[in-house]
Amino acid sequence: MDNRIIGLFIVQMMLIAAISFALFIEGSSGSFASFFSVPSMVLVYGFGGGLTYMRVHLLKDGELGAELKKNLILAGWIGFMIGLVLLGVAMDGEGGQDNIGRGFAASLLTVLYGYISGNIAESFLAKKQILRE
Repeated sequence: MDNRIIGLFIVQMMLIAAISFALFIEGSSGSFASFFSVPSMVLVYGFGGGLTYMRVHLLKDGELGAELKKNLILAGWIGFMIGLVLLGVAMDGEGGQDNIGRGFAASLLTVLYGYISGNIAESFLAKKQILRE
Protein backbone atom coordinates (compact mmCIF):
# COMPACT_ATOMS: atom_id res chain seq x y z
CA MET A 1 0.00 0.00 0.00
CA ASP A 2 1.15 3.52 -0.75
CA ASN A 3 2.85 5.19 2.22
CA ARG A 4 0.87 8.39 1.54
CA ILE A 5 -2.43 6.59 2.14
CA ILE A 6 -1.12 5.05 5.37
CA GLY A 7 0.22 8.44 6.47
CA LEU A 8 -3.12 10.11 5.72
CA PHE A 9 -4.89 7.47 7.80
CA ILE A 10 -2.47 8.05 10.69
CA VAL A 11 -2.94 11.83 10.49
CA GLN A 12 -6.72 11.51 10.51
CA MET A 13 -6.73 9.06 13.43
CA MET A 14 -4.39 11.24 15.49
CA LEU A 15 -6.50 14.35 14.84
CA ILE A 16 -9.66 12.50 15.88
CA ALA A 17 -7.89 11.09 18.94
CA ALA A 18 -6.58 14.51 20.00
CA ILE A 19 -9.99 16.15 19.60
CA SER A 20 -11.70 13.26 21.41
CA PHE A 21 -9.24 13.49 24.28
CA ALA A 22 -9.81 17.24 24.61
CA LEU A 23 -13.58 16.90 24.46
CA PHE A 24 -14.23 13.80 26.51
CA ILE A 25 -11.25 13.36 28.85
CA GLU A 26 -10.16 16.94 29.50
CA GLY A 27 -13.75 18.19 29.47
CA SER A 28 -13.39 20.99 26.93
CA SER A 29 -16.62 22.55 25.78
CA GLY A 30 -17.86 21.98 22.24
CA SER A 31 -18.29 18.94 20.05
CA PHE A 32 -16.99 17.42 16.83
CA ALA A 33 -19.45 19.68 14.99
CA SER A 34 -17.40 22.65 16.21
CA PHE A 35 -14.66 21.57 13.79
CA PHE A 36 -16.86 21.42 10.70
CA SER A 37 -17.89 24.46 8.67
CA VAL A 38 -18.92 24.24 5.03
CA PRO A 39 -18.40 28.00 4.35
CA SER A 40 -14.88 27.79 5.78
CA MET A 41 -14.04 24.77 3.62
CA VAL A 42 -15.46 26.44 0.52
CA LEU A 43 -13.42 29.57 1.20
CA VAL A 44 -10.14 27.73 1.76
CA TYR A 45 -10.46 25.24 -1.09
CA GLY A 46 -12.01 27.72 -3.50
CA PHE A 47 -9.60 30.57 -2.85
CA GLY A 48 -6.49 28.40 -2.50
CA GLY A 49 -7.38 26.19 -5.44
CA GLY A 50 -8.29 29.19 -7.59
CA LEU A 51 -4.98 30.93 -6.89
CA THR A 52 -3.11 27.76 -7.74
CA TYR A 53 -5.09 27.30 -10.94
CA MET A 54 -4.28 30.88 -11.99
CA ARG A 55 -0.56 30.22 -11.51
CA VAL A 56 -0.31 26.64 -12.77
CA HIS A 57 1.13 27.71 -16.14
CA LEU A 58 4.08 29.31 -14.30
CA LEU A 59 5.01 26.18 -12.35
CA LYS A 60 7.83 23.83 -13.20
CA ASP A 61 7.45 20.08 -12.99
CA GLY A 62 6.98 18.96 -9.40
CA GLU A 63 6.13 22.39 -7.95
CA LEU A 64 2.35 21.97 -7.87
CA GLY A 65 2.22 20.51 -4.35
CA ALA A 66 4.30 23.27 -2.79
CA GLU A 67 2.29 25.97 -4.58
CA LEU A 68 -1.03 24.45 -3.52
CA LYS A 69 0.17 24.19 0.08
CA LYS A 70 1.24 27.84 0.09
CA ASN A 71 -2.06 28.99 -1.41
CA LEU A 72 -4.27 26.90 0.91
CA ILE A 73 -2.47 28.29 3.95
CA LEU A 74 -2.79 31.82 2.56
CA ALA A 75 -6.50 31.22 1.98
CA GLY A 76 -6.84 30.06 5.59
CA TRP A 77 -5.31 33.27 6.90
CA ILE A 78 -7.44 35.41 4.60
CA GLY A 79 -10.50 33.52 5.85
CA PHE A 80 -9.37 34.26 9.41
CA MET A 81 -9.21 37.98 8.65
CA ILE A 82 -12.67 37.85 7.04
CA GLY A 83 -13.93 36.08 10.16
CA LEU A 84 -12.46 38.79 12.39
CA VAL A 85 -14.16 41.50 10.35
CA LEU A 86 -17.48 39.67 10.64
CA LEU A 87 -16.88 39.18 14.36
CA GLY A 88 -16.23 42.88 14.83
CA VAL A 89 -19.42 43.78 12.98
CA ALA A 90 -21.42 41.28 15.06
CA MET A 91 -20.23 42.89 18.32
CA ASP A 92 -22.46 45.90 17.65
CA GLY A 93 -25.57 43.74 17.43
CA GLU A 94 -27.73 42.24 20.12
CA GLY A 95 -25.69 40.08 22.49
CA GLY A 96 -22.47 41.10 20.75
CA GLN A 97 -20.14 40.45 23.68
CA ASP A 98 -21.54 36.95 24.03
CA ASN A 99 -20.52 36.03 20.46
CA ILE A 100 -16.80 36.76 20.79
CA GLY A 101 -15.60 33.28 21.77
CA ARG A 102 -17.77 31.41 19.30
CA GLY A 103 -17.01 33.84 16.47
CA PHE A 104 -13.26 33.74 17.10
CA ALA A 105 -13.30 29.94 17.17
CA ALA A 106 -15.22 29.83 13.89
CA SER A 107 -12.77 32.21 12.23
CA LEU A 108 -9.83 30.02 13.27
CA LEU A 109 -11.29 27.05 11.40
CA THR A 110 -10.10 28.44 8.07
CA VAL A 111 -6.51 28.56 9.33
CA LEU A 112 -6.82 24.99 10.60
CA TYR A 113 -8.25 23.81 7.26
CA GLY A 114 -5.55 25.66 5.34
CA TYR A 115 -2.64 24.15 7.24
CA ILE A 116 -3.99 20.61 7.37
CA SER A 117 -5.18 20.40 3.77
CA GLY A 118 -2.11 22.26 2.47
CA ASN A 119 0.29 19.81 4.04
CA ILE A 120 -1.75 16.81 2.92
CA ALA A 121 -1.96 18.17 -0.64
CA GLU A 122 1.78 18.75 -0.73
CA SER A 123 2.43 15.20 0.46
CA PHE A 124 0.23 13.74 -2.26
CA LEU A 125 1.47 15.95 -5.10
CA ALA A 126 5.18 16.08 -4.29
CA LYS A 127 7.39 14.24 -6.73
CA LYS A 128 10.37 12.25 -5.65
CA GLN A 129 13.50 14.12 -6.55
CA ILE A 130 16.55 12.13 -7.50
CA LEU A 131 19.74 13.50 -6.03
CA ARG A 132 22.64 13.56 -8.43
CA GLU A 133 26.11 13.42 -7.10
